[in-house]
Formats: sequence, C-alpha cells, structure tokens
Amino acid sequence: MASDPTRWWQPALECSPEQALALERAAGQQQRFADIDALAARLLAAGLAGRPVATVVPGRGRHTPDTAKVTALTREEEVLCAHAFGVQEQQRLGAWYLPQKLSVKAGAVNLPYLLRERPGHALTLAADDTARLTAVEDWDAVLLWALLVPLFETLLQPIRLRAAGEIFPRTEQQRFWTAIEERYRLLGIDESALEAFRFGGGWHQLDRAGQQQARLRLLDTLAAADLVQLAARHRIQRLQGLMAGFAKKARTGTALARRVLTKELQPVVSAYFGGDWLAVLGYLQAPPHPDEEIITALPEPRLYVGMATQTAGMAAEAGIAEDEVHAMLAAFLGGGSSLSPVEERAAALRGWWAGFDQAHAGQSRGMPSLWGLVDQDLMSLNRTEQGYTPQLYRQRLPADVLERVGRLWETVTLARYPGSIVSNPRPHQTVAEALGPAAEFWHGVGLTAWFVCEGPYSRTTLDRVDRYYSKPLAALRAAECPVDTAFFRELQAAEQLLGPEEEITDSEDSTVETPYGQVTFTSSMSHGARREGFERVRDLITRHRRAWAEQYLGAFVEGRWRSELEEVAHQHHRFVAAKGRPPTLPQFARFATTAANHWTGGDLGALYTAIGEPTPSQQERPTRLLTEDGYDFARRVYQELGGKPVDHDTWMNSPEETQRQWQLSRLATESLRYLQLQEALGQPPTAKEFGAQRLTWPWPGEETEGWPILQRVLATLTRTSPPSATPHSPTNPPPPTEEGGTRRLLTKGANAAIRTEPTMVRITATGAPVDVSAVLLTRNGKVRSDHDLVFYNHPSHDGVSVGGDTVTADLGLIPDDIATIAVIVSIDLEAQPAAVFDQHTLWQADITQPSRTRLAFTPDPFSSGETVTIAVELYRHTTGWKARAVGQGYDTGLAGLATDYGIDVEA
Repeated sequence: MASDPTRWWQPALECSPEQALALERAAGQQQRFADIDALAARLLAAGLAGRPVATVVPGRGRHTPDTAKVTALTREEEVLCAHAFGVQEQQRLGAWYLPQKLSVKAGAVNLPYLLRERPGHALTLAADDTARLTAVEDWDAVLLWALLVPLFETLLQPIRLRAAGEIFPRTEQQRFWTAIEERYRLLGIDESALEAFRFGGGWHQLDRAGQQQARLRLLDTLAAADLVQLAARHRIQRLQGLMAGFAKKARTGTALARRVLTKELQPVVSAYFGGDWLAVLGYLQAPPHPDEEIITALPEPRLYVGMATQTAGMAAEAGIAEDEVHAMLAAFLGGGSSLSPVEERAAALRGWWAGFDQAHAGQSRGMPSLWGLVDQDLMSLNRTEQGYTPQLYRQRLPADVLERVGRLWETVTLARYPGSIVSNPRPHQTVAEALGPAAEFWHGVGLTAWFVCEGPYSRTTLDRVDRYYSKPLAALRAAECPVDTAFFRELQAAEQLLGPEEEITDSEDSTVETPYGQVTFTSSMSHGARREGFERVRDLITRHRRAWAEQYLGAFVEGRWRSELEEVAHQHHRFVAAKGRPPTLPQFARFATTAANHWTGGDLGALYTAIGEPTPSQQERPTRLLTEDGYDFARRVYQELGGKPVDHDTWMNSPEETQRQWQLSRLATESLRYLQLQEALGQPPTAKEFGAQRLTWPWPGEETEGWPILQRVLATLTRTSPPSATPHSPTNPPPPTEEGGTRRLLTKGANAAIRTEPTMVRITATGAPVDVSAVLLTRNGKVRSDHDLVFYNHPSHDGVSVGGDTVTADLGLIPDDIATIAVIVSIDLEAQPAAVFDQHTLWQADITQPSRTRLAFTPDPFSSGETVTIAVELYRHTTGWKARAVGQGYDTGLAGLATDYGIDVEA
C-alpha cells in the first residue's frame, strides 16, 4: 500500500515505540487505550511484587475441562474486563475468530510470584500451570490469551531462555540475546538488568543461589520501571505489527478483516479493540472494505427435519396432490423417501426402547443378567466377566429391531478420512451413544437391582443409585427430562424389604480311598451373596421407567437429534463468520462427524441437507470389507492369531499367558479399525496410519514380527490381497550400518556437518502414534507461505517430502531462500487424545545419507505435557549444510508451533 500522508500511523511503522506513541497521542488516538494500559500495568505490578495473578483449576477427567481465572483484579476491573474481554461481547462485534479450544499459559503470568515464593521450583511449576480449555466461554481466558500472557512472556523471556539451556549454536544464541536487548531498550527498561543474563555475561559461572538472585534483580528492575509507560510501549509494538499487516493487504486503501487478522494478530485486536474490527479501522483512519461483512450474531439454526408430517398442509396450500409433495421431499432429501434420515433413526430409537423396556420388564430369577443388552462396554475376547453376555441384544431384542439397527447404523464416517463412508463394526454401540444418558441410567439401574438381589456383587446399593448415576441423571435434568425423585425414595424403601443376604457358594465333592474305606470331602467356596425380592424391585423400576418414557421419551429423542444438529449448524455459521467462506468437507467433518454417525449413518451430505446447507463434495461408498457383526469378525481374528479364552486356572496360575491373550484380544478388536481405514484409504493402512506403535505385539520380534501376521490374517478373512513389504516398514527395517559407515549419537543442541545430497530423517516412536512433518523456514525463522508445511495431506514441496515416518530432503534442490528444514514429531491426538510425550512416549531421530552419514538423536523424556516437538533441523552453514539435534517441545500443540513459524493452521 502506498504511503498515505493523511494517515498518522504510516510514519509509525518505522518508528521506535516512544515515537509511535507520540504520533498516536498527536492524532488523538491514545486515550482509547488508557483503561487497558492501566489495567495491564496494575496486574504487572501485582505480579512483579509477588502476588499470583491467575489460577488454574484442573478438570476432573477427560470430559471436564480446566478453568482459568484472573484473581488479582478489583471489582471495578472485573466489570471492565467482562465488558472488554467477554466472549459474547467480542463476538457481537464480529470477533468470531476467538478460539474455541485453548491452552492458556497461566504459569507465564504467575512466574514472578513463583520466583519469589518457590525459587527452587518456580520454572517447573510455571510450566505445569497451563489450562487446557475445551470451551472458551469466560472473559478470564480471553484476557490471559490476548493481553497478559504476551506481556509477561515478553518481559520474562531472559529467564525462560536461560532456563531452556544452550540448545542452540553460539551464533543463534547471540542473535537471540541481541534481539532481547533491543526489545528491552525499546521498552525503556534499564539494560543493566540483563547484565548476568546476556550472552557472555557469566551466567554459567553463577551457582544456583546466584542465578536465583539474578532473576530477582530482574524482577525488581522491572517493578521499578514506569509500568503504565512500559505497558503502552508493549502495546504500540504489537499495534505496529497490526499496522504492518493492514498495510500489506490494503492495496486499494483498505482491507478485509479476514485477510489481515492472522493467528498472530487476532489476540491483538481482542486485547486492545475488544474484537471490534470497525474500531481498528477507525484507529487506522480507513474505511470498511466494500465486501466487508461484520457479523454481529450468527443465524439461528434452521433444520430441515420433520417435513414429512406436514405434506398434507403443503399439498393443500400448493394445490397439488400429496403424493407429489412426498416425491419432491424425497428428491430434496436425496433418498427414496420423504422421511428424513434423522426422523427414520429417531423412530428406530423409539422402537429400540420398546424392546429394551420389554427385556427388563421380563427379567426373572434363573435367567442370565442383562449385562450386554446395551452395547456400552469395551470389547473383550479373551475373558468374559461373570454375569456379562456379549451381544446379548441379539437374544433379547425383537428381530425387527435388530434389522433396523443393523441397517440404519451400519456405516459411519471417520473424522480424519471424511471422503468415504465406511463400515460400522458396532451399530448397537452407536445406538447407545445416540440415546446417551437415558440408556445409561435406566439400563444401569436395572442391572444394579439385578446384582444387588441375584449377586454375586453390585458396584453400588439401591439407596445410592442417585449418587452412583449422578452424571446421567444431571444430563437428563439438563434435557428437561428428569427422573422423578420419588423413584429414589421408593428404591430405598424397597431395599429395606429385601430378604437377608445369602451366600452364593460353589461346592465340590472329592472321594479318597483310605485303609478304613472311602472318605468324601466337600469343599465350598463363597463368591458373593444374593437377597430375595428381585421381582418387587424390578416391577418398581419398570413402573417408573415406563412413566418416564410415556412423559419424556419422544421429547428426549427429539432433543438429542435437535441439539446435535443445531450445534453442527452453529459451528458451520461460526466458520463462515470467521473465514468468510463455508468449510471444506474435511473442515466440516471435524465438528460434524459425531452427529452424522448418530443420525445419518455417517452421510455428511445428508447432514448438510438437514441443516439447509449445500454439500461441497460427495462422499464415496467403497466396497464394505466388514460384512458381519464386529464382535463375530474380531473373534475370528482372535482365533486366527492363536487366541484362546482364558479359563480360571490360567488366569490364576499363568499371568504371562493371561497377559499374552489379552494382547491378542486387543489386536483383534483393533483389527476392526484396520478394516475401516482400509475402506477409507482404498488400500491397507501402513503401520503408521494404523498406529501400530501404540499397541503391544506378543511375539518375540514384537511389531516387526506381529504386524505382517496381522495383515495376512485380515487379508485372508476379507479375501483381499495382503500388502507387499515396503522399505522402512516394520517388515523391512532399514539395513544396518555398512562397514566404514559411522553412526554418531548427537546430544541435545549438538550439530554435525552433512553433505549436500538427499537426506532422510526417520522417526521411530514408542508409546503413542505420531505424525511426522517438515517445515521449510527462511532466515527469519518463518515460512514463506502455508505451502512450506509438508505433511500427509501435502506430502511434497520444494525438494522436501514426507512419507510415513520419514522426511526426505534433497538438499541440492532446496530453494536459496530456505535456510532451515525443521522436522516435527506430533502426537496423533485423534488416535490417542490423552497422550503426551513423557517417559513412556519417546522418539528417536535417525539421519542418513547415501554417503554413509549416520546420525542419531534421542532426547531426554519430556515432562511438561508436550504434544508437539521439533526433533531435528537441517540448516545452511556457510556454503554447506548441518544437522542439529533440537528436541524442543510444545505443550500448546500444533497451534503453538504454527504461531512461532507463521503458519495459518486452518489453511
């Protein structure tokens, strides 16, 4: 954009912060930031004085997120923050870019407090003090993300860099410290504070106490500064980045928000303009772009479900035959019926409930328990729990119900491979998921009554079921379908009327010949207890279950599909608001797959129709490899692998064999996912795509021996061709080092010269499945564009390719403006959502070249919840190349790494 002398900020692009603030003040723009600058300064003062600024409350379990709260605020400041940083307030001004999931580094703002109170462990405690928010709903998270964490991290970077150790070469360390000193100078901070920290300042000559004193001196120096002025200078530096981004995109005098607001600039707008792009334009004295659309509220979801019941009215209104309306609806819905896929499945769930209810109502003494009627449990093939009957639904549900479940839920979509609709090995499990808390509670309370009365044991008592099943009961209340509290009082009374406990014993007689004749010994073993009165409790539960179903079941099922579809529509509208375009099919699948699997058989196109949006592309329906119930197929795999059910004697006396059978059972159940991947990919998955490294392989050669065995078994059972062995696969490992080729082990931060020729970096990981990718970086450490990220969906670019666990870089073909190739190892969180790099999840990088260069690097175990690591870097050095062992981790996931490298993750 050409320089415009009428815009005050154009000269500020090249000014120092002090000069830029003077220009801002002269333009009358500084006053708008007075409250935010004062807030940042006061919280900074509180932190530097040794007060905790924020607190993180860890969530309980995977489904309860962490929470982060800013605690060092006055009541007036809380009111200000709720208005300036509130999620809904910012979204009403168009800030739909606000992240929905976020890792908030509360430890960054609490580091000064920790350094004063717990100096010996401050850095470790700060690293652990991170909130992983699965839903950003409160202003505290936005305040931390947008304003406070960037401020504190900038000021405390000397401490953090010294804590990281010397992982970079001397030249890069010098560059880092030069940049830090310049930043401190521009912020107006006394440079003497860096005397002990700076490169060559003698940091490593200090003992632990000396280093702690140096950190405290830095905090004291910062606290003595004019903190309002310091906060303003930090602000204007961030706003200079916003100015530069706007100038770059404003070729016609102005620019669209979505073109300017990169991941790096979005928090700047949230911090200083409340997410208001029009306020940014006012600050920059620029008009809105003609195509700019500020969405202040998302459209209300409109669902195209239930129209089949309205055909008579439609026909009368249009003056046409009702059959014609049905035909038009069928064409709109893309099927052979005017009944939508959602309605069809809702009706099937009500039919399922009738069969489920009858099974519980007809349960009586002498019958097997109903554990297994609802497919809610982990699949186990090697040993069956006492009282559990796998696939019991096949025996106890009516044939028409089984047929409808098998037909309507026979397919699903995998979120990672949404281009194909694949087999669903456990349709009854999907039904249980769709019914959610209703099936969980009513089935659970029925089983509790059985095991309390008929034994051998129960996980809870009848008078405690309201506490034991508190989560599904809370979900039913939230759905406005509560269970009558009188039910629990009646259960307590019914338990008092049960008969006394009677031991359940197994007796065995054995006869022994003695000189005095035969002697018979009877041995008895108690294994639990039972109580008379099951039928009375069963009838009580049946009466309340049927009363609940009569009053709520229809509304509950409708609420289930309506809430899931409306959430998909909401996410679609939010994506359009943030990006200015509808999502692609893979982007849509990220938030729509669960609803599609529950209500449209995995058909994303049908889900698009249900929310009234056009489908961007059609999914394929490959030939199904799984043509039978998943349990039946998994049992056949288990038998072919050599599995045998574990009897009581084996379980008691042969722990090694018991463990081996459990491992074979796990492989057999995982084979169902293998078939889904094969259908989605159109070919057998590789070991990496399958996640073979996260499984235990009970063969002497472990994965190397077991992987081809599993593949051959699956190829035989599905009558497909087994995959051929490929180089660098578990069946064909890389050749050993040749005579004369040396293998050098690198330590963290070490480097070694390599030749300008094709170079392979192979990652071997244990403990969790990983993805391997590469990033091409310029001399400023940033990508040129998003194409410089090379990964499985973009596997080759400018001489660098990624295949499976290996990055190959032909160093002779790398463009001149690329200075570094970073090899990235990240946890495959879709396959193992809770995994992190730690002492159990490790990787090794092996670097090889045709000239027999052999380098290897294994980092020490990570300890701060990292899910992404920079393994090694290949970088230019004088006229050649070097390899460096990095081992730097990110607990903020790919988003944190992408921010550092300038990558747009969504792109």
